[in-house]
Amino acid sequence: MYEKLQGRGLSPLSTFLHLVTYAGGCVLFVIILFVQGGPNPAETDAHAVTLPTTAISNGDLGAAERETLVPNPPGYPLLMAPFVIALRPWIGSPRWCDSKPIPALLRGPGDAYYRSILGTCGTPQAIRDGKLLPHWYRSQALLAILGWVVLVGGAVMLLRSTGAGRGTGEAFLVFALALLPASSDAIVQSFHPQDLVCVGFSCAGISQALRRRWVMVGVLFGVAFLCKQFAVLPLLAVLAAAPGWRARVRTVVPAIGVVALGVLPFYVADSVDTVRALSAVYVAGVNVVKSPTALGLLNIGEAHKLEIARDAPLVVALGLVLWARWRARGHLLAPTPLIGLALACLATRLIFEVSILNYYFLAVGVVLLLLDCARKRPPVWSVVWILATRYGLTWIAPVAPSALTAMAFLVASLVPIGLGLSQVLAKQQPPVPVRR
Repeated sequence: MYEKLQGRGLSPLSTFLHLVTYAGGCVLFVIILFVQGGPNPAETDAHAVTLPTTAISNGDLGAAERETLVPNPPGYPLLMAPFVIALRPWIGSPRWCDSKPIPALLRGPGDAYYRSILGTCGTPQAIRDGKLLPHWYRSQALLAILGWVVLVGGAVMLLRSTGAGRGTGEAFLVFALALLPASSDAIVQSFHPQDLVCVGFSCAGISQALRRRWVMVGVLFGVAFLCKQFAVLPLLAVLAAAPGWRARVRTVVPAIGVVALGVLPFYVADSVDTVRALSAVYVAGVNVVKSPTALGLLNIGEAHKLEIARDAPLVVALGLVLWARWRARGHLLAPTPLIGLALACLATRLIFEVSILNYYFLAVGVVLLLLDCARKRPPVWSVVWILATRYGLTWIAPVAPSALTAMAFLVASLVPIGLGLSQVLAKQQPPVPVRR
């Protein structure tokens, strides 16, 4: 029975059904955003993305870096600025109002404060600079949907490069990415569409590695890094799988070139803020804060925690790729070993997170789904992990001791590492034939 379903998953869909799949998945994702009330405009993370985009659209690169209040490279604002320029009268506003109901815990004494932060639509609190703030779908928040489109595009490119795309498995992947909680969480809760874009370009980069197009690998990973620094983790997996130093050089040089072209103008305009954004370890006015993760519980300053959170995953991922290269040799440049190694590298980031936010699960959840699809097996592990992390940890965190929550989060981080590395140890499938 399963073999029949597997065969159907490999049968190609018509062009019309492909279009219906992509349109239906996008509509479903937009509906989910509307049901959740749209992005939260009170988040500093939202303004740290939209205000730099506005500054870039006005040609003020220095202001763009000063208004990058969280450690993000300038890639996402650079990609979105042309849309703001072209559609400014309709979606140019970097701020928007909020029609979400006030949470029960904040009703009463906290009501006025909550409204003053959110700028509830249709109230005086939603007036900024003499103008009434628009709804999210009439502001830059709407552009976040393009982040999901990039995510789907990169994921589909990777699935097709494994030979498992173009069928019902691809349709499943598109709708799964629409339903993936972390996809909407990244926009609705903390407004991190740059994470969606980073994962999308990273998946596209892995797909080009499977096709041995090394210059394109470097370009795509360079763009991914410009959107979010964790793109370097799956890049390490790709470099380990590359057949030789010539391929690695052809990958690294374009990647560095793309990053340099994207960053250099901002560095010239404001070197200090640009370096802070790229390093992702700058903390102002915060000393020691305990949070329910293994690293968050340590009694050390937040700056030191962030240094560990940014550097330790690189060290661990480097160890994993060196081991994988020694273990798999040339067989590493095959679909499931490479995707599995990329999954393990991305999951090292979770081990050293300082806090628990739902959008942190995005990259690992997407690659888990891709691994199951590439293996042409029911997505049991990916669905179980996604549901357990999104809803199990969310349920545990408010009621359990911090140490227990930290332990559960650590286990959730180690599981995908084990699943990914198991693909390196498994019987290797032959590499995908390269189309010339």
